[in-house]
Amino acid sequence: MATPTSKPVYAPFLSAATAAVVELVIMQPLDVVKTRMHLQGFGVRTGDNFNGTLAAIRGIRSAEGLRGLWRGFVPGLCVVIPRRGFKFVFYDAFISLVWSGDKKKAPFLQSMLAGGLAGGAEACVITPIECVKIAMQSEKATSVASPTGTLTFARAMVNSGGVASLYSGLTATVAKHTAHSCFYFAAFHETKKLAPKTNTSKLQQISWDLGAGFVAGCAAATANNPFDVVKTRMQVSAASGVSGHAAAQEFSTMSLSTLGWATALVRTEGFGALYKGYFAKVARLGPGSAIIFCVYEQIMGLF
Repeated sequence: MATPTSKPVYAPFLSAATAAVVELVIMQPLDVVKTRMHLQGFGVRTGDNFNGTLAAIRGIRSAEGLRGLWRGFVPGLCVVIPRRGFKFVFYDAFISLVWSGDKKKAPFLQSMLAGGLAGGAEACVITPIECVKIAMQSEKATSVASPTGTLTFARAMVNSGGVASLYSGLTATVAKHTAHSCFYFAAFHETKKLAPKTNTSKLQQISWDLGAGFVAGCAAATANNPFDVVKTRMQVSAASGVSGHAAAQEFSTMSLSTLGWATALVRTEGFGALYKGYFAKVARLGPGSAIIFCVYEQIMGLF
């Protein structure tokens, strides 16, 4: 097996991108549910007003069929491949700047710093396709109208708002991914430090990867959810040029900054409003991160 220093430079990106595809195929419906729940609440005419994650799954399935739970899958793939790929590549680069030893043994604060920088850098890369994904997931398909395609969404957004519309919510996106990655890597490596140092079987190693990944996902979800709610509301408005997209047209009338949205939500609905869709997010990111880290570590071990 290759030593860590001999691994190809593309290994982290390829391993993380592959892991991300596996995770999305399994967890996509919960991402749709999370998006829909971010767009409901006080004063939102187009909101679904689901009472919980399971109610949302049932409601979307009943109104839109199984395809409704897979809205935005194609742009989702286009998001997660560079998102996870660059996240791990950037983390490796930044942790090397702040810690000279084995990255798996980096202190918690250094790991948080490197993760935050990686998340912020990654957000700048993936924001345009993230906007398209959010717009697609928030569109409610019906039996009489076919769902709008990815390219149609992108063209309509650019035609109505210019290229800048694809960067709607950039500040909130950077804040979300910075908060996410601060805890994502730090929590994973801190949990892995608890694992036995010697005489561990392959199954035990996989079990620790799954467990540490689950902890990392839950920690990241808790940290980033407030920014994610704001980001979703800011980005959905970019699709107001898409005919019949009621949610986009409603939110396009509310021109607020990241702080303005957060303040408005807390003022009208209380602090809990910043945790809309939290259980759907944890249900997706907990197991999803377990899958990502486990698959990532296994593929990296092949190089």
